[in-house]
Amino acid sequence: MVKFFKIEKFNICITINSLAYFLIAYYFVVFSFNLFSMVLASWLGFEVELFYYGYVWSGADWTTDYTIIVFFVGNSLTLLLAVLFERLYRKQRKYAKGIKLLYLWIYLIAIMWFLGNIIVGSIFNFGIGAALRAYRIPFFLRAILAMISVGSLLYLGFKAQKHFRVSANLYYQKLKRKTFRGFLFQQIVAPTVLGIVIIILLKIPYVGMYNYADIALLLTMVFFIVGLFYKQKKQVSISFKTHGVDDGSQHGKYCSISFIPIIIMIIVLALVRIGLMDGIAF
Repeated sequence: MVKFFKIEKFNICITINSLAYFLIAYYFVVFSFNLFSMVLASWLGFEVELFYYGYVWSGADWTTDYTIIVFFVGNSLTLLLAVLFERLYRKQRKYAKGIKLLYLWIYLIAIMWFLGNIIVGSIFNFGIGAALRAYRIPFFLRAILAMISVGSLLYLGFKAQKHFRVSANLYYQKLKRKTFRGFLFQQIVAPTVLGIVIIILLKIPYVGMYNYADIALLLTMVFFIVGLFYKQKKQVSISFKTHGVDDGSQHGKYCSISFIPIIIMIIVLALVRIGLMDGIAF
């Protein structure tokens, strides 16, 4: 974590830092997926353009095989990203370095994007849902897949409790059990809510471009978060050997605003909203 100064608003500081990494991670995952899908679609003969609200296509007819390649294989990239960055986070989580928050958010958003596509796709003709419909899979089977995906997000959220507890070594020397719930609100809940609001605002006036399915996809994050809060009473206090700020205190807690990620976040948002205003063609 880049240290510039100590801030009195400790909780707000945590949220601001996490929000910056959330938005960077979100656009990294989404545009990696979009670009990969566009390359696949272009290879199949489609004319595709990437805008700040998503990508559009024309110039060819959708066959069953084309739909599977673009919407299933394309979305599978996010599953690979989730596996990769979860492993990267495991290797970095014991160190008090802010970059690990980026790994953690990329993992969370990538797995949400893959499983959320199945959940939303069971109802809307969107993402993986389009691939499921291409093979005429009946609704009740799609609903079963959606329920399995919901259960998977709940379970993965529960299993990620340790990931988020260890991320507290950026700010705490000791994270007490009673403090963990509040820390989760600051580290994930508040940044997620604020991040989704910013993402929606950036899509204006094309928020409903995909019948709000992309917004519904974002909201599937709630299942992961619910898992994070499950059975927290069993958690014990944890002390960290590595800590973001060494002040000689045994119970100190400090947060410094990370300006570099914030600057990167602002650049990313500007590139998305202004740079992709007129679209990029493939």
